[in-house]
Amino acid sequence: MKKTILMMIAIAFGVTAMAQFTYGPKLGLNLANQSGDDVDNNSMLIGFNLGAFGNYAINDMFSIQLEALYDTKGANYEYTVNNETEKYPASLGYLSFPIFAKAAFGSGDTKFFGEIGPQIGLLMSAKYDGDSEIKIGNETYKYKDNYKSTDFGLGIGAGALIPAGGMTLMIDARYTMGLSSIGEEQDVFTGIDPVTFQPMYEKQTPDIKNAVIGIGVGLIFGGE
Repeated sequence: MKKTILMMIAIAFGVTAMAQFTYGPKLGLNLANQSGDDVDNNSMLIGFNLGAFGNYAINDMFSIQLEALYDTKGANYEYTVNNETEKYPASLGYLSFPIFAKAAFGSGDTKFFGEIGPQIGLLMSAKYDGDSEIKIGNETYKYKDNYKSTDFGLGIGAGALIPAGGMTLMIDARYTMGLSSIGEEQDVFTGIDPVTFQPMYEKQTPDIKNAVIGIGVGLIFGGE
């Protein structure tokens, strides 16, 4: 009898957990830029995000959402050569993991929500003007080496859950700001030693932070 009761409780808990968990694919548009003391002549770069999400509902109002996205960030940089100004995109590809606390509102079929939470990004690629590396003399340098392997950020946003033809769409807009510099420490030329006449270098960490406005659309499954 005791085993039967425990089994019934376990089944009930499992059904409840499944009812509280939803998941699905997600894709969207990124409007990316960069800021910091070592950033200038920059403008917005259009990118994308693509991946999946899982959402666990604590109750009818609050939930926790984890996402795994391929996320493009960066900025366009402008340089003037021979009186002609051209844009050079610096595009960074991240595998991003946002974790959001969400609060939903509304009593009808369409519900609205706000969200806030941290995000960690793992740098997967870095390109400048479409190239991932540059050759100087006999040496080849990867642009990815100029950036840290991780990017820490904080996101805040809002959205809606909209029924559509027997399915539910999740539409959101969020702003994610970098909390730390993504620039990797570099040896920067500071001058010529007056005694040895040898070049002098000093280690410096460029101040570069990512900032992204993301607009996403997701398709919700589960929760039955």
